[in-house]
Amino acid sequence: MDAGGKKTAAAVLEEVTREVSQCLQTLFTGRRKTGQVDMEASEMLLRSAMHRVGAAGLTQFMQLPAPLAEQRTILCSCGHMAQYQELRSKPVLTAVGRVEVSRPYYLCAHCHNGQFPADVELDIENTEFSPGVRRMQALVGQGSPFAHGREQMKLLAGLDVTTKSVERAAEAIGANIAAAEQREIGKAVQLDLPVVLGDPIPILYVQMDGTGVPVVRKETEGRQGKTDGQPAHTREVKLGCVFTQTTWDEKGYAIRDSDSTTYTGAIETAEEFGKRILATWMKLIFGTQAMRSCLAGWQALASLSGR
Repeated sequence: MDAGGKKTAAAVLEEVTREVSQCLQTLFTGRRKTGQVDMEASEMLLRSAMHRVGAAGLTQFMQLPAPLAEQRTILCSCGHMAQYQELRSKPVLTAVGRVEVSRPYYLCAHCHNGQFPADVELDIENTEFSPGVRRMQALVGQGSPFAHGREQMKLLAGLDVTTKSVERAAEAIGANIAAAEQREIGKAVQLDLPVVLGDPIPILYVQMDGTGVPVVRKETEGRQGKTDGQPAHTREVKLGCVFTQTTWDEKGYAIRDSDSTTYTGAIETAEEFGKRILATWMKLIFGTQAMRSCLAGWQALASLSGR
């Protein structure tokens, strides 16, 4: 490390020593007074201390330097050049707690738009949550009500977030996944797929089904219900499953190939879902053939090398 890095490391080490000493003093004092040990309270206290230490260290690390003299202009979206102005701080909630990120700020004299290039690099543009925290929020938000996800964040990660932030993170990452799926579907429909040489897959299973799921009222506006004159209360979610089968057991029953199953699902029209199924089974076919081709190539190479 350079001199600045050594100074930062020394400051973090001092913070670690202080936090650990205070935490241990609290724990031992409590045990002397009561003669008992509360395991859960002790571990939560130590976790909080380690979070504060981590946040202090990450804050020190996130103090980005001012750009060099020859790097103080960058291209603006308007086509002119933006000039470096100063270092500005931004609070960000991370997996170890709230930290302050200091990064360069650029301003365009032509359009008067400011920008923080480091925010794009750090993936914190237009958000006060780190990528790690957003991933956590999306994970807890996709499997349960958002309010329950907020409670899980507090219990499991020791992080205080709002119900709305869990909702936004889950929906944003879900939208990104949906966009990526649509790109794959577009490639499949246009047969824009890689050419892979390999053994054909003899048997491919494609299964589909649909079921009604309760949704909020705005999702059924203008939709006819099952009873004439009554609005719909559910939406049909379509589910698909694709897998291969190349072996049979001793009784002649087919055996599903291990790790070949791919699931997909969406609330969309039958035509749209058909394209989704098409993309799913094509991805399985090409992925399986590519794996077989790689394995065959590796075996050929190994035989040539005598291994």
